[in-house]
Amino acid sequence: MYYIAICDDSKEYILYLRDILKQTVEGNIDYKIFEYDSGEELVRNFDRGIHYDLLILDMQLGGMDGDETAKIFRTRFPYAVLVFCSGIRQPTINSFKATPFRYILKQQKRQEIIETMKEVMTEVEKNLKEPFIMAHYRGELQKIKLKNILYIENSKRGGRIAVCPNCEETKFETKLLVDKKPQELAKELEEYGFALSQSTCLINMNHIEVIHIDDFVFDTGEIFKIARAYQKSFKEAFVKHFSNKYI
Repeated sequence: MYYIAICDDSKEYILYLRDILKQTVEGNIDYKIFEYDSGEELVRNFDRGIHYDLLILDMQLGGMDGDETAKIFRTRFPYAVLVFCSGIRQPTINSFKATPFRYILKQQKRQEIIETMKEVMTEVEKNLKEPFIMAHYRGELQKIKLKNILYIENSKRGGRIAVCPNCEETKFETKLLVDKKPQELAKELEEYGFALSQSTCLINMNHIEVIHIDDFVFDTGEIFKIARAYQKSFKEAFVKHFSNKYI
């Protein structure tokens, strides 16, 4: 299921985009569209717990403009696809800070917009195929890409996620929590290169640079111990993962 938000103060243009999407999205793909006529309304509805895959955003909104709306949206949904649309306004430096995927001029020919939306939906589909885990951050759910996780360690009620430097998730500091303990997550994340280095810590082996008898070094330079009881299984998992990866 794709969750698509359209934020535009023209009801007619929203209906037009709905028709474009109907013609663009493949028939066997489910999607749901949420309509907002202002940036303020879009932001207020973040609390509904919807994880948008795509936002089509008018740059010329009354009140909160497109740049400000995009900035807030991107903070909450770092991996959603963002498309700007406008009648006459050109993108600014602030517009590009929100990393829009495409920019649509409302006066473009219908077929041109259809072709652009095909590219947009291909990008949405690619995003959804990348493996992720849902985590809690200050009472809200966030999508965390597995490739950006260094490790998951025990916390009081589940696990705490540590992410690699310079990824989008670093802005969440150290408050990313999951409901399951590392031991519970080990089996479901095994195929993605995760293994237990001890009963309380699940490691993303894709970030390991060097492995020794009783410890290993992350590509960040951090050194982690491997508990005696897990030394054999951890190294076997490491060899198996990288053997399969390069076959």
